[in-house]
Amino acid sequence: MTIKKVLIPLNQSELSLKIVPCVENFFAPGEAELLLFYVTKPPGSAGFGKPDLGAGYTPRPGDEPVKPTMHPIYATQQEDSISAHVKAELAPLVNRLELAGYQVEIKVSFNKDPVAAISRAISKRGIDLVAMSTRARVGVTRFFFRNIADELAEQEKIPVLLIHPD
Repeated sequence: MTIKKVLIPLNQSELSLKIVPCVENFFAPGEAELLLFYVTKPPGSAGFGKPDLGAGYTPRPGDEPVKPTMHPIYATQQEDSISAHVKAELAPLVNRLELAGYQVEIKVSFNKDPVAAISRAISKRGIDLVAMSTRARVGVTRFFFRNIADELAEQEKIPVLLIHPD
């Protein structure tokens, strides 16, 4: 039996995590390696004083407030900080999955184009399945807002498992 590589794109929404139980229903522990793939915009190089909050990562309750600094803040430092926050937030899920017997990895990607980042990870890591939640937008909102799930399903040559909200 070959182990399937499953990429699960995530963001900070609860909706994005709703796919995980579905993946657990499809694959028993030992049948799948899970890549929890978090994509956010790259932070800019902020220089002195003011950190770049436009990277798309929203501070959570309990996070320290971001204050001006007297030293340079580099984009790589901001990326390290965001990566650490993401890993800390996902730690309970990762621990639960690993205790159940799954191989789990977290990857944080900084890219303005989430579809390109996911596609690159698919080809680079030999992914067998993408599993993700989608907002299932319809009508005018579908026209104005990009649907990442649809784009991936159309352009990738591997299966894309989607769930929609109730």
